[in-house]
Amino acid sequence: MTTAELEARYLSLRCWLQRCVLPSAAVLVFALLAARAITERENLLNQNAAILSFSLLYFVLVRGGHILMIRSMHKELLKKYEPHYRARLAELPKVKSRRRNIGFTLARIKRELINELGV
Repeated sequence: MTTAELEARYLSLRCWLQRCVLPSAAVLVFALLAARAITERENLLNQNAAILSFSLLYFVLVRGGHILMIRSMHKELLKKYEPHYRARLAELPKVKSRRRNIGFTLARIKRELINELGV
């Protein structure tokens, strides 16, 4: 895996929008339509909408913060250990990695580089 591939596939704004924001918006719309089909009481619909909207907004913001944290670690590794980091990224399998494992993988690479190079 190259740094450009990592940034484009896992750490970009486009990736966050496609894999987090849009599905969350679709789930919210579906849940609100389902709530409307179940009940007609305005008070209950407003409460459901507020709870669902807040929950999904919280999820989207936490996921965005997680991607920003991983991206900042990636930039730090590029700045401090560029040749060694690029070599470690090239060793990663070409198969699609799971998105949630990218942060763990970069943290493991950082720990190994710190232990080896002592910087």
